[in-house]
Amino acid sequence: MRTMIDIVWHALELKLPLANEAIRRLRTVRRRNVATALIFALMAGSMATGRASAAGPGDNEIRIGNTMPYSGPASAYGTIGKVIAAYFDKINAEGGINGRKVNFISYDDAYNPAKTVELTRKLVEEDRVLLIFSSLGTAPSAAVQPYLNAKKVPQLFVASGASMWDQPRQFPWTMGWQPSYQTEAHIYAQYLLENHPRGKIAILSQDDAFGQDYVKGLKDGLGGKIPIVAEALYKVTDTTIDAQIAKLKASGADILFDVTTPKFAIMAIRRTAELGWKPAHIISTVSQSISAVMQPAGPQNSEGVLSAGYTLEGDDATAASDPVYRDWTAFMDRYIPAASKSNSLSVFGYGVAKTMVEVLTRCGDDLSRENVMKQAASLKGLQLPMLLPGIVINTSASDHAPLEQMQMRRFTAGRWEPFGSVRSGIDPGSVSESFKTIFRYGTAKRDLATQLNANTVTLMTGSFGSTYAQIGADLSSVLDNGANLRVLPVLGRGSVQAVSDILLLKGVDAGIVRKDTLAYLERKDFANNIRNQFVYVTKMFNEEMHVLAPRTIRSMKDLDGKTVVVDLPDASTFVTSINVFERLGIKPHLLYIEPRLALDMLSKGEIDAIVAVEGKPLQWLSQVRDPNLHLVPVGYEKPLQEEYLPSTLSSADYPNLISDGATVDTIAAEAVLASYNWQPTSDRYRRLSLLVESLFTRIAQLQRPPFHPKWKEVALKAPVAGWTRFQAAQEWIDRNLPSAGAAAASAAVEVPHASKQDRDDPLYREFLLWRANRLNSKR
Repeated sequence: MRTMIDIVWHALELKLPLANEAIRRLRTVRRRNVATALIFALMAGSMATGRASAAGPGDNEIRIGNTMPYSGPASAYGTIGKVIAAYFDKINAEGGINGRKVNFISYDDAYNPAKTVELTRKLVEEDRVLLIFSSLGTAPSAAVQPYLNAKKVPQLFVASGASMWDQPRQFPWTMGWQPSYQTEAHIYAQYLLENHPRGKIAILSQDDAFGQDYVKGLKDGLGGKIPIVAEALYKVTDTTIDAQIAKLKASGADILFDVTTPKFAIMAIRRTAELGWKPAHIISTVSQSISAVMQPAGPQNSEGVLSAGYTLEGDDATAASDPVYRDWTAFMDRYIPAASKSNSLSVFGYGVAKTMVEVLTRCGDDLSRENVMKQAASLKGLQLPMLLPGIVINTSASDHAPLEQMQMRRFTAGRWEPFGSVRSGIDPGSVSESFKTIFRYGTAKRDLATQLNANTVTLMTGSFGSTYAQIGADLSSVLDNGANLRVLPVLGRGSVQAVSDILLLKGVDAGIVRKDTLAYLERKDFANNIRNQFVYVTKMFNEEMHVLAPRTIRSMKDLDGKTVVVDLPDASTFVTSINVFERLGIKPHLLYIEPRLALDMLSKGEIDAIVAVEGKPLQWLSQVRDPNLHLVPVGYEKPLQEEYLPSTLSSADYPNLISDGATVDTIAAEAVLASYNWQPTSDRYRRLSLLVESLFTRIAQLQRPPFHPKWKEVALKAPVAGWTRFQAAQEWIDRNLPSAGAAAASAAVEVPHASKQDRDDPLYREFLLWRANRLNSKR
């Protein structure tokens, strides 16, 4: 029996280091209580492996683990770990966090992923830390990310800008801190497009995920608008990059995008100067330390180098009167006097440590790992000392990227000088893969299918259960006519995806899209000459904007700086939301989640509002019965009048949210049936003509039950301002409804030849009134 006890005890020590009480009982148990002790041990072991909160900090301490390259090729970054340790010393000297002292355990991994794995396991399984904090490096941190997430150990504020730290669905226990490398590269792309639109770019990058992230961000941000004429890679084990610099110089580039760590940034700056090459030289934030990079590279060689930043400079004498700066210098002088204030890594360590202290303070007495992650993912508008004015931290359960703003800076006279405004590296359009595809459309190739059925038309609709999907199903039900015409509605992901699919996907003939999506694409220059590539068949129906929020949000302007869900990046709501917010000058923090899936987050206060732009009434919204929520009015303000219509939501639409007989003002976006502008001689044009003939002659059937009530809003005769109608559709209207054709071609407010049936149609009268008001507003 004693042998069995020893076996279980040994297993617990190896596999379950947190089950101390079980081990103690097994060591002292009497024979007659062996069974009880074994059961207790198994229960303790189960709890130790099953609960993310079993980190085991003492009553008077919080154990925090870290790995840092204090030696090896990235040893310059060791400053971060030293400053963090010093800041925790300061916190402990002041009484700790909620009465607990911080035990910061930091090991040297020498920037070696294999060593990072070994040391991280030691921190978790032997040192029993609560969390891993600000460990440095993309490759080292990626090596332990699956392990920490499987163990449900928070991997917080990773000291790396890789975009992989912001994947909360796949890695819910991981979170970055600094702006991601792709975010930073987007900002450089913005700068280059504005200031060097005719330049030629050469890229030097590290041959790993770190370099790849930056390069992808730059290319996505440029969208092919500035040519990249040469690229060169280096490895962290290389002793020189002279050959790479020579190759890039020979390309004739006048812009050098330099994605290097400090050691190689010094080489690049020096070698560029030695060769007499004077490109616009952009270096990444990871290598902008004055003491660790710019001075060793030679101040004269570094003059004019560009970068971006999100923190104040640690040696900025002009900020001496700023209380924030005085606190910073007092901390550095007292707790880590040997560290250089001109080293931006010192500011980084200070800022990330302050963020960690903020999270742990918010945890109160609940130091479970679950609560640590909850608090880390609940930072809204957090302003930290030493961040640039206007830059704040925002996180949520679906957004693990705390910082997304930066400001351009230039190295001048031995210091970094910021210039321009604070830029957001997250253009809402850039998170959409569809927009990125459309952006590159000018150079794409369309491989036309040749074996499709002669009379089959494929129609891109929307997601399952959406208005678009129901409209597509109705079209198929009514218009299918065997071999003469077959309509195949395809479930999609919304308006942006539909535009992308119409432009590029083989076999897609038409789709339901929003008018404002097309306008947004044109205004943002995502697609070249979009008006000539796209035509509309008919205006379909209006889709109302629904803004669900707590009653404390009384108007759209109250959403400025708030966290707002705007659906997935390929959906119609997404485009309308960012367009409306931009036109109204409102800058919320956007989350990209399906509205119906965000209701629980709204009720818990994790977000401030949900936007949904769909035809009323929405089924999921009709079921909301929370008395603390309401529909926020959307005023028909002048900036919105060019692209939207006035509308209302009533108690009949949402009796649980709007009192009996009351209404809520809102706007409506116009959905259109659109297609590529096929030439009249093409087969695709012929097949679309079949769709037009069948749809236009059967519209009355579609406007009766049991088909979707939104069919009643379809106005075949109504023009879509600024856009060209599909030629076959216009010809059908001219033949069958000549008065409407004249109206569409005329700028007159009235249509004198309209029939009595036209004049009595309420929808037609509403259209004429809107058109008259719009024309009057332009005069």
